[in-house]
Amino acid sequence: MKIKTLAIVLILPFSAHAQKDSTRIFDVTYVHPNPVISKDHLDAEDNVFGFEGGRAIKQKDGYHIFTTEMSGKPMWTATKLAHWMSKDGVQWKRAATLFTSTGNFTGTDTHAALWSPMPIYDNEKGRWILTYVCYRSKPNTKENWYRNYDGIIAMAESQRKGENGLAGPYTETAIIMQADTAAPKLGLMGVDSFFPYRVANEWYSFYGSSPEWNGLAKGKSLSGPWLRIPSPGKVSEHTENPIVTKLADNRYVAFFDGCGVYQRFGYMISEDGIHWGKPIIINLENHPAKWWGLTRTPLGLIAEGNGNYTLYFTAYNKNFYEIPGIWSAGTDEVFNGFFASIGMIKLQLKK
Repeated sequence: MKIKTLAIVLILPFSAHAQKDSTRIFDVTYVHPNPVISKDHLDAEDNVFGFEGGRAIKQKDGYHIFTTEMSGKPMWTATKLAHWMSKDGVQWKRAATLFTSTGNFTGTDTHAALWSPMPIYDNEKGRWILTYVCYRSKPNTKENWYRNYDGIIAMAESQRKGENGLAGPYTETAIIMQADTAAPKLGLMGVDSFFPYRVANEWYSFYGSSPEWNGLAKGKSLSGPWLRIPSPGKVSEHTENPIVTKLADNRYVAFFDGCGVYQRFGYMISEDGIHWGKPIIINLENHPAKWWGLTRTPLGLIAEGNGNYTLYFTAYNKNFYEIPGIWSAGTDEVFNGFFASIGMIKLQLKK
């Protein structure tokens, strides 16, 4: 495993705009000076384009990352849902492949591309549940981006009961959300993200789509049925793949990928888990430890005690938004040299 480590703490020099932002509730206290998992890792040798999406969790045996590996071509179609483990949060080992997409590039397969594995513990069933996005895929046209479209949400259950069953193996048991054409239409991608969380004794979930907006759904149980709720309607925009954490003071925070508008990740705050504030962007672009060209998906907060948190995130070495005609690209050649690694920062809740 070829990872360099520096025994220094790098304090983020926030911009003047960020310093005046009284809505921030986190300070960045540390930025790891290189990826914790990159192309140089021996377990990533067969990974063509890197990592994106998913969730990080800490248990008694250490840290776990569930993520999508962009394992082959076509780009964003041939994927694997993978599980990685670490004792210390820095030195990682690939534990397992959970599911592999079919890579079917004809538009005929609902599981051609798999994304965003989100493990959630179901107290009612006494086992871990995994939700993830399944897409059809086919070549783009000049008018439309078809590499991921008609997204649906699948659910799988760990075959091992109890909290020690996080590693699985997992078996797909149901499709819990279909693409919807009702207003507001989800767009060509269908459902592109899904993250369930508890509010009191009820289940809610963010769900999103390609116009870069999120709504809320509500379920009687983690297994559903899940129904999109009309109020508050469109919850946020340009906030892809939000992952929710309930803080010790009972506020909720959702970390998200800021997509093409922000091209940085950030978070939203809610007092009740239903009504969410405006996006607050974490600006690391001028940080001396910056090793990326484009940050993508934060993998959720990990509480470390005393208001301190670890946040893992995926990031490309180069900014693909700078590629002309990226969303209508007909071949994978435009992505040559691109790879998304996994990074780490530390946050502290402001007192």
